[in-house]
Order: sequence, then C-alpha cells, then structure tokens
Amino acid sequence: MIPVPPVAKRRFHQLIAHGDQRDDPYYWLGDRNDPEVIAHLEAENQFVEQAMAHTLELQEALYAEFTGRIVEQDFSCPVADGDWEYLTKETQGSSYRAHYRKNINDSKFSLELILDENVLAQNERFFRLCSIDVSPDHRLVAYAVDFTGNERCDIFIKNLETQEMLPDVLLDVSGDFDWGSDSTTLYYTRLNDAQRPYQLYRHRLGTDNAQDLMVLEEEDDAFYMYVSTTASRRYICIDLSSINTSEVYLLPNDSLDQAPRRIFERRYDVEYEVEDWEDSLFVLTNEGARNFRLMQTSLEKPGKKDWQTVIAHSEDATLTGMAMFKHFIAVGERSGGLPRVRVVSHNTQETFLIDPPHGVQELHIGDNREFDSNTCRLNASAMNVPFSQYDFEFRSKRSVHRKTKPVGGGYDTNDYVSEQHFVTSIGGEQIPLYLAYRKGLDRSTPQPLLLYGYGAYGHSYPLYFSSVRLSLLDRGVIVAISHLRGGGEMGKRWYDDGKLDKKKNTFLDFSACVRYLLDSRCTASNLLAVAGGSAGGLVVGNLINEHPGLCKAVVTHVPFVDILTTILDDSLPLSVLERDEWGDPNDPQTYAYMKSYAPYDNVKAAHYPAMYVTAGLNDTRV
Repeated sequence: MIPVPPVAKRRFHQLIAHGDQRDDPYYWLGDRNDPEVIAHLEAENQFVEQAMAHTLELQEALYAEFTGRIVEQDFSCPVADGDWEYLTKETQGSSYRAHYRKNINDSKFSLELILDENVLAQNERFFRLCSIDVSPDHRLVAYAVDFTGNERCDIFIKNLETQEMLPDVLLDVSGDFDWGSDSTTLYYTRLNDAQRPYQLYRHRLGTDNAQDLMVLEEEDDAFYMYVSTTASRRYICIDLSSINTSEVYLLPNDSLDQAPRRIFERRYDVEYEVEDWEDSLFVLTNEGARNFRLMQTSLEKPGKKDWQTVIAHSEDATLTGMAMFKHFIAVGERSGGLPRVRVVSHNTQETFLIDPPHGVQELHIGDNREFDSNTCRLNASAMNVPFSQYDFEFRSKRSVHRKTKPVGGGYDTNDYVSEQHFVTSIGGEQIPLYLAYRKGLDRSTPQPLLLYGYGAYGHSYPLYFSSVRLSLLDRGVIVAISHLRGGGEMGKRWYDDGKLDKKKNTFLDFSACVRYLLDSRCTASNLLAVAGGSAGGLVVGNLINEHPGLCKAVVTHVPFVDILTTILDDSLPLSVLERDEWGDPNDPQTYAYMKSYAPYDNVKAAHYPAMYVTAGLNDTRV
C-alpha cells in the first residue's frame, strides 16, 4: 500500500452532519490541481507497475491475444440517408476511425472521406469525438471534440464540397447539437459551471457567436437539456430530463424564429417522449402506466383527455423507446429481462414482435435516418455472439442479416455457451443471472469465475460480446452478469425496488448471486472475482465490507463509493440530480440510511480481497 503523505494528516476533512463527524484523511485528494495530489497519483501508478511486474510475461501474451482478435481493416455497416450511405472505417495501425460516405447513385461506389479522427488526434494528449452530424442538404459536417477529457467540447464545421473549414467554431459547449432544416442553423447546448447542459442556443452560420440567440434555459439543477430532431425532421425536439421526470418542447423546423412549444408540463415522476406523424403526436409515457404505454393524440392540441391507446400498459413488458417511420413504428421493449422490438402498422394498427435471430439475447433498434423507409436497422448481440446488424423489412416481416463484427483468430460462436439463470433473493425476487463459458468446461467442479454487477439509475446492464473476454473463457474462466434491482432489466418496478430507501435490495441481490454461484459449485470463494464500475463499484464495495471473505479479487472502475461527501457537495456536477436516485443526505433519516451502506464509511479491519481500482483525473462524475 502507498502510505499517505505526511501532509495529508494536516488536511483532514471534517464532514459534520446531524451531529455526525467524519474525519476523512483522503479528502485532500479531491484537488486535482494540487502538485502533491499529482505526485501521489504518480506514486500509485509506480506502485502498480511494481506490484504487477511478475505478470509482465502474461500481460504481453494477453495483449497479443487482444490485438490478434481485432480485425483492424474493417468497414461499418452503411446507414442510408437520402442519396447517401454513411459508414466508418477502421484501418490497421490507426487508433481512431475515419468517416466516409458514398453516393448510392454512383455506380462505381467510390468512397468520399468526411472526417479522419486520426488526423484530428495528432499531437493531442487526449482526443474524443463526441458527436458528428451531416447537414440536411449533405453539404456540411459538424462535429464536437473533447480535447481534455472533462466532457466540455468544441464544435467545428467543415464544407464537404470544398473540404474547407468554416470560421464558425463553438467553444466550450456540450457535445450535443443538431442542424436546422435550412442547413445554415445549428442548435447547441451550453454547460454551467457544474457541467450541466442548461441553455439551448441557435447559431446561424457566418455570424458572430456573440449574436447567438438563447432559445431556452433550464434553471432547475436537477434537469439536463438535450436537443435532437424528430424522425420526420419537421421539428427540433428539446428534452429536459431529471432522473425520473421529463418535459418536452417542440420547435418547428421550418419556422426557426418561433418560440418552442411545451407539449406537457412536467410532473414529478412522470416521463415521456414524443414523435410526430402526419397530424398526430405519439407519446411514450409512464403516466398512469408504470412500465410505459404508447398513446396517440393531436399534434396541434395534444390534450391528454384525447389520448388513444396504441400499445397498452403491461406488467410483463416495459416499453423503452420508439423509432418513427412513415408506415410503421418500431418500439423497443424488455420482457423477461431481455430487450426485443415490436412493430405497429400505421394503416392497420396491427402489432407484432420481431423474431430475434438465432442465438441473439438482445435485440435493439439501431441507427435509422430515413423516415420514408420500409426498413428498420436492428442491433443484435449476446455474450457469445459478436455484435450484429439486421435490416427488418416491414412489408415482408423478414430480418435480413447485414453485418457481424468480425473477430480475428478463428473465432467460432459454437465453441461457447451462454445461459440464463434465476437467483432467489430477499422477498422471493428472481434475479436474472447470465453465464458464458467455453464449451466442454468441466461444470462438475468449481471453476474460476468473474461476476459483474451494476443495478442503478434504471440502466440495463447489456449482455454484450467482448473479444477481450475470450482470453478469460479460453482459460476456463466463467464470466457472469447479474441484473440487480435498481437497474431497468425487469421494468420500472425493478428500478424502484433498488433506489432511495430500498437501495439495499441491490446489494442483497448481488450477495444472493454470489451465494448462488458458490452453493451451486459453479465456483468457490478462492476462485471468485467480482467487478463493477461507477455505481457498480458501490455494489462490489458493499459486498466486500459485508462479506470480505466471499471472493478472492475485486476490480472497480471509477467506483462511486463515497456517496455522502459527493451528494452533500452542491458544487459537483451531479449532486442535486443524484438525490432522486440515492436520497438527500441533508435529511437526517436519509443520511443515516445512506451511511449504513456507503462503502467508504464502512471500511473495517478485515482481510479484504485483492483490489484493482482505477480512477480518472478529469472524471466529472465520480
């Protein structure tokens, strides 16, 4: 262990709340501008190198395996948009993607380079392309870049006909923006000091940024602002969202000087999203429907009393999103813990589920840019099936395979197995647990196993394929993913039963999964590793505080373990927002409950498992 520098002993943070004093000798590490903090982090990194020195040969072997499975020369599946198809290319020896397009009317199918991320990243210590969008007339491309890692972006615009950069540059904004229908107007959001997107601005190309007009401002610190375009492209959509409440404004795309129109006034714990179709507005909402329902109403006068049911509420399936087309709607939903896609015909009101391709565990709506199309792009995956894309054809009701991401090294899906289990937790709840392992593994005796957990914010932990994971599976390690309460895998109730004053259910579910794996002899404590990132780090942190001997090793990525100090600090980006998820520690009863499970406040003298912890210097969240 790296010793705390002597100066740290003079920098105790005393958090006094409701008569409870917490002396925190590590609070000083929160100042990323302190040279002593940087020196300490550098010492930590040196310690890791020393501690892991005996594994260098294995690291090199693993790295060779990882890179050997990467097919570096590869194109993405083209996405149709008018006369163009857009795609990306990965090139051998390059760290980033290049963006291309081709004109479908060009018989030679020649590719045109739009943007090369590798060129943009040259000489930069950090680079991330946050978003990219071509103008409606396909003449310009706007893109947002983060050069620091703090999620504050600069937006640049390039003329695709002349390859020249426009003088219009929007500095220090969020990476969220969208084009107006005239292809000369750009809507973008600005961030406040707490990293919250709260203002929508309109920029007209060729004008000074100081003349940009503020279209809308959100003053409530619990709400974030996002901008998009409806599928018909008739409206700019402004979405204001907190953890459990939303409000939507629409702005006609052909009358950009109009003020945005609010659709429904926000109400606590009511969420909704909208899409326009002809003279109708489709509303996906949880109002009066815990697992959401799809309603249709008038576009001009969207009164709730006139709502017509398109897809009724169900206790067995949760609606998660929609993609609007001229002839049909594709609706994402989750049932039995797994995502699927339902289709509704505008003309006949017929509704049916798309049959998932063989072996697929998750089926999602993909990238669709054409409103007047009979084809819907779908994304498919499983723990043992590489990411795949299909085009669902509405008229024939068939799904056509378009692409499966290639895996080098002779990968064969049939060599691996994926299973779904259900684990009984407190109250008799059945927790979904998924296992992946190499076929032929001896399951009669305990095997090494890596278990992931998350369970927060209503997010669903994906059953994704990982080529890196194959190095574990090929060495006889079982990989497991748990779907804990607090996540969204089993509907809104699943989320509500793992937040606020029910948060401990998340930890009990994870502990139940560990017990199940041990009791069923899938693994043993000396063969078990657990992993979690961000809020998942809180889950594994709680486990090892409560049961330090249940596992052998822990991996946490930017773990959210000190929730009291974080959420009590209003200057941090997410503190106010987080109170709808975890509770407000300014309330004495809530404070006591949160402190009873917070990993940082419950460290004790115990024989803890080996731990590998990562953090980000410019992390804006944890």
